Amino acid sequence: MKMHFARLTMTTLLASALLLSPFAAQARTLSIGTNPQGSQAYASGSAIADVVGDALDTSFTVVPQGGPTAIIPAMSAGEFDFAFANIVAAATAMKGDGPFKGRKFESLRVAAVVYPLHLGVYVKKDAPIQSFDDLRGKRVASAFKSQANLAGFMTSALAMAGMSYEDLTEVPVQNGVQAIDELIEDGLDATIFSTKSGVVQKADAVVGIRILSVPDSDAARATLAERSPGAVVAEVAAGSVPGVAAPTRVIEAPFVVLTDSSVDEDTVYQVVKALAENKDKLAASASDFEALDPKTMGQSSLPVPYHPGAIRYYQEQGVWQ
Repeated sequence: MKMHFARLTMTTLLASALLLSPFAAQARTLSIGTNPQGSQAYASGSAIADVVGDALDTSFTVVPQGGPTAIIPAMSAGEFDFAFANIVAAATAMKGDGPFKGRKFESLRVAAVVYPLHLGVYVKKDAPIQSFDDLRGKRVASAFKSQANLAGFMTSALAMAGMSYEDLTEVPVQNGVQAIDELIEDGLDATIFSTKSGVVQKADAVVGIRILSVPDSDAARATLAERSPGAVVAEVAAGSVPGVAAPTRVIEAPFVVLTDSSVDEDTVYQVVKALAENKDKLAASASDFEALDPKTMGQSSLPVPYHPGAIRYYQEQGVWQ
């Protein structure tokens, strides 16, 4: 009789534990949308899927898209649970500005700040282009049809120098990866992309590249803040990334894991918890995560609100800023 009671109690406890787990009870599968393969976002999204999936013992897949203009609407439509993007793209999507004009994604929520995204304007290393003023009349990537946030960053960089696309020869491209490939093949004189992307490393190895320093005046910083909310001017050290032989100024914007308000609170809580507790594994998979700081993952000052599941975790840890 006692053994029967003990067996019944153990069975009840196991059943209760399963009910408390949002993953084990439902065989929950997760997914994250990212930029195309070859991009910094894809590499980081893949690391998140692998590490968080393992930590939660669930299937977590990566869904590469053209860029935030494709990723955010798809996530909002329920095609995946999370997205990897920069905060400027998220803010413009929520307001329905820029490439999202006329389409407000007000259910967009932040799950975590993971590390800073650095964007540089690239030219070939041996090109006679030393400043933005030297770009006048040159062939510069534009449109970025499936990654329009890059067009926004390029427009901001030009405006910081008192220029616009009217001063250049526009060359429409599909996305940042294609633009870097065009630079390699001499189809472009300049383009913009994330400094740690795989295709940038390839370009440096094949033809040699160099980043143009963005202006750093008060007016330039104000222009950047107005055109790309959440972005700032940052300096990267010599030799820290391809194309930087001396300290160079770039555009910096936080890379964030996004989700939608429709995603349940426990799922977001568990994913954020797994991110915070597995920094070393994330960094081993994608070196950018060496800059991940669990104490700064929750920042209420961002121009997009956080998901309640994420806030709950940060408040429990005493790190909600």
